Amino acid sequence: MNNNHIIPILSVLAISLVGCKSQSEYCTVKGSIQGAKDGAELELQDEWNKFKVVAKATVENGTFEFHPRFKSPTHVYLYAKDPEDVNANPLDGGQLKDFFLEPGTIIVDVHADDEADMYTGAIGTVLNDAYHRIRTAEDDAKEALWEEAVRDGRTSLLALEYADEVSGDLTRASEILSRLSPDQAKDYKKYIATMKNNWARRAKKDERRKNAAEEGMKLLHQHYIDMEYPDVDDNRVSLSSIVANPANRYVILDFWATWCGPCVQSIPMLKDVYDHYHDKGLEIYSVSQDSKTKEWKTFVAENGMTWVNVLCKDLKAARDYGVEFIPAVFLIDCRTGEILVNDAHPDLDAIFSELLP
Repeated sequence: MNNNHIIPILSVLAISLVGCKSQSEYCTVKGSIQGAKDGAELELQDEWNKFKVVAKATVENGTFEFHPRFKSPTHVYLYAKDPEDVNANPLDGGQLKDFFLEPGTIIVDVHADDEADMYTGAIGTVLNDAYHRIRTAEDDAKEALWEEAVRDGRTSLLALEYADEVSGDLTRASEILSRLSPDQAKDYKKYIATMKNNWARRAKKDERRKNAAEEGMKLLHQHYIDMEYPDVDDNRVSLSSIVANPANRYVILDFWATWCGPCVQSIPMLKDVYDHYHDKGLEIYSVSQDSKTKEWKTFVAENGMTWVNVLCKDLKAARDYGVEFIPAVFLIDCRTGEILVNDAHPDLDAIFSELLP
């Protein structure tokens, strides 16, 4: 064999190996999980890459193990594919942990029946050890630990999470992002752009919420505004007819929708209040913002919402009451027609324990 060919061939091989390494990295993610059924399916979702699923695993004998591939260190969420297979908080859709993928062995021990455990991260690698220290520290120590991590070149990538943590102050969040190295800013520019867009949308939403709240406050102690919409039996029912009913002393005007998670979560509370105070003079007039009549009727029936339910497919009533976000709850005094309460989540039981003892 001509030795002149050996060096080029080896050079090509070396370049190929380096190229493979630069394209993807590997790590091992393993740990135990308490509160999950054997056979429960788990997955890792990459937050910094549009929550793409990067690995899947199955719980076996209370343990799990992933071997994900990734191009650069990234922030992931560990989810239970079916939340019913674990004791995770159902409001979090099966979320169990968040941590970072980077080369090495990452240890993730999960206590699915402890909601606080969800926020403690993982250990075993540089980014994860720093993140774990921050997450498990006392509140008054967290800021110093964030700052320490961002200054440290080994963990400066945590600036992405730190900035998002303080994104209520956009000036400060932007300053934290500016501490990323030029290479980091380049490598994560797509996610940084997404994050900034999310911040801008959140700021606009908060401003709209603030304006809506200010408009809604103007309605307090004003006379209610009438409306009339079809109920579950397709009979048109006006709010004024409910307020004028001699049997009613107070009416809860509730704006909601079946697709609104916080609204659905409020239903058990409304049912309890209705059961306790209906015979004493309480009625509820729930105004749904749903667009699908059949699905709305089915939901109302299946969830035992036995009070007055109407479907509002136009936005006039919401505009009249300055409702930008749901749930929105108003309380009307039937004797005067005055609006006594305007709140998203009022403590109705406390209110009625005084009004209807």
